[in-house]
Amino acid sequence: MASQLNVFIAEKKRKIFEELRRGEFPSEGAYDQETVIAGREKGDVQMGTTVYEPDFLMLEFTYPDPLGSSSILSIKIVPPERIVFLPVPDWVIETIWQGEVSGRFVFESESREYLARLESQLAPEANRILFAPAGPKRKE
Repeated sequence: MASQLNVFIAEKKRKIFEELRRGEFPSEGAYDQETVIAGREKGDVQMGTTVYEPDFLMLEFTYPDPLGSSSILSIKIVPPERIVFLPVPDWVIETIWQGEVSGRFVFESESREYLARLESQLAPEANRILFAPAGPKRKE
């Protein structure tokens, strides 16, 4: 099995963060050098969020400015393989009181249907839809 995505991201973020803290430009990824230069004038860099897309990651680093607006440096990283969003499968039941997540008992034929539906959601176009921002969730 290849490296896990969260390990890949942590290594990239840590490496780039350390480069930025030393006053260097990031050694990889696509970014705007002017944002780095302007950010250095504001002060120390902080780690920001990670934005996921099927074909790339956007690692964000923030240069806070207490007297004005912060600068956000976005660095586009191309991963070694396509990123897939794994939706919560239909068979997962959330126990709200304790926040525990568990499975459930079903017939074998039902389990195969669930797996087929989950596998179909991993296809590139079907999965790309899952990257859209989620709307608010309400139970009626």
